[in-house]
Amino acid sequence: MAEHELRDILQSHGLKATSHRLTILDYLMTHETHPTAEMIHADLSAISLATIYNTLEKLVASGIVIVIDTQRDDKRHYDFYGEPHYHIINSRTNEIIDADNFDVTPLVDAARDASGLNITGFHIEVYGVNPDDAI
Repeated sequence: MAEHELRDILQSHGLKATSHRLTILDYLMTHETHPTAEMIHADLSAISLATIYNTLEKLVASGIVIVIDTQRDDKRHYDFYGEPHYHIINSRTNEIIDADNFDVTPLVDAARDASGLNITGFHIEVYGVNPDDAI
């Protein structure tokens, strides 16, 4: 993605466009692997692991990036949240699949109606296993 677009995303969420934030955001936007901090560090080894963790926490706090906590590996996986989508997680392999094949508006409306809150975001994870895998 072009640097000015990355800068715009960061600035629209109230963050300064530092070189580390630009690099890590670009990485997340171009890698749909739902990486852990360690996976990002393996590819961006010029940035310290501590800086990667700190940067990811800023991106999560701002709402640009979300955390996916899987049940199998007990690690935090990160995902750029540019467009609303949900995740399907294979409980056996820990594969995380992006999905956007249904309109979440009725769910958001129901949450607002039930709580009276203005819904500002959501995070949906669906778990499953391959039906061909024996239990």
